[in-house]
Amino acid sequence: MLPTLTAVLAGALVAGTATMLANPAAGSSADQDDLSIGLTDEQVVADSPGDLVRPTPGSARPSGSTAPTSTPTTSSAPSTTSSTTTEPPAPPPPPTTSEEPPAPPPTATGGTAQDQVVSLVNTFRGEAGCGPVSVDAQLTAAAQGHAEDMSERDYFSHTSLDGRTFDQRIRNAGYPSPGAENIARGARTAERVMQMWMESDGHRRNILNCDLATIGVGLERDGFYWVQNFGF
Repeated sequence: MLPTLTAVLAGALVAGTATMLANPAAGSSADQDDLSIGLTDEQVVADSPGDLVRPTPGSARPSGSTAPTSTPTTSSAPSTTSSTTTEPPAPPPPPTTSEEPPAPPPTATGGTAQDQVVSLVNTFRGEAGCGPVSVDAQLTAAAQGHAEDMSERDYFSHTSLDGRTFDQRIRNAGYPSPGAENIARGARTAERVMQMWMESDGHRRNILNCDLATIGVGLERDGFYWVQNFGF
């Protein structure tokens, strides 16, 4: 069970809860991770994203078309009166639709895996009406340091084993306005880790928070630990 996280909202500390669905058979290796809803044993996002630190401040029938009718015919049986029959109108053609197929998910191209994550983040933000985030070297250093520390010391949490929270790590790296953090483990590609984050409400909210302006992405391939750090 991961420790309780805290969020600073309008200058006040608000307790947040952290709930992890554990895989009882899981070990500590990258291929036997804690199990989250909808993810494989190898792929898991954090139980909760890094708490957000907020700054104080049917078509009609074509015209002109008519239903075909048959020419009148007379019964061949002898009769004193002549009877005619007309075939009923043909049914109208089925309505046509021109719905476009859903757009395929964004695809990462070029650059490092970290660059691809940034590109995908900005693609999703653009679709949501948010401006792009720019890469910051200090946020990147904080994210990379945390990814390496989790891999080396075999844990998975927003809180370092020495007790530092994500915002403390970001400030220690020299960035004065920490915003949020997302972490994940086990995904082999930028597209997969972004899918994992975007399918989790809390992580998605961080990515699509229009107030956030900067990003740093860390990746340690020994265990595939990913970290997104955001700043205002």
